[in-house]
Amino acid sequence: PILMLTTESLQAKRQEAKAAGATGWLVKPVQANALMDVVRRVVPGA
Repeated sequence: PILMLTTESLQAKRQEAKAAGATGWLVKPVQANALMDVVRRVVPGA
């Protein structure tokens, strides 16, 4: 899994990241529960 942690929130940037292989996206500042939600979604058994 590749998680992007960035200040970019534009949909176009998300699409670029996905095309480059990103499997998750978080915008700074990130909340702990949001991070865990993304990790659980992209990492089996997390």
